[in-house]
Amino acid sequence: MRVGVFGGEFDPPHLGHLAVVRTARDQLALDRVIVVPTARPPHRESSSTPADTRFRLADAAFAGEPGVEVSRMELDRDGPSYTVDTLRALEPVGELVLVLGADQASQLLSGRWHESQEVLRLAGLAVAPRGDMDGFDRPDVTVLRMDPVDVSSTGVRAALRAGRGSDEVSAAVFELIRAEGLYRQTPVLP
Repeated sequence: MRVGVFGGEFDPPHLGHLAVVRTARDQLALDRVIVVPTARPPHRESSSTPADTRFRLADAAFAGEPGVEVSRMELDRDGPSYTVDTLRALEPVGELVLVLGADQASQLLSGRWHESQEVLRLAGLAVAPRGDMDGFDRPDVTVLRMDPVDVSSTGVRAALRAGRGSDEVSAAVFELIRAEGLYRQTPVLP
């Protein structure tokens, strides 16, 4: 079984995330794609949006998508969310393919990830184009054939705070954001 692993904070999950998952699933003939929201990223401060909320957002974003499931495995594990630990836990499931944006893939390939060589031993690497694509012309990397993903969760949060951005997330995600009052504009005091 070929299994894609796609992690991130998903704060919030946007249409770019969905496009990457669909493209990886279809182009790489993946039997499953496991979307893994991170609890505590080791390389930066954790999101201020609670992990359970980000899980619900990711679950809404990928609901009904064939072969795609959202996992709590990093949210339920103590300590920092290292990809190598997630891949070790999933290794018995089948042949793993780690799906990353070019920015994160560049960090991994340059050895800046925790146990980066072990990550590359445990999983093949599929890269979604974004920004500078130098350094990915190598036999152990598959670059996904798709338009570059020019949307970011940071940009979506800013747009939502400004009263825009509903077109950058799925209708189900936007409804959850609206219902829970997430990413609201900071009120201006008189």
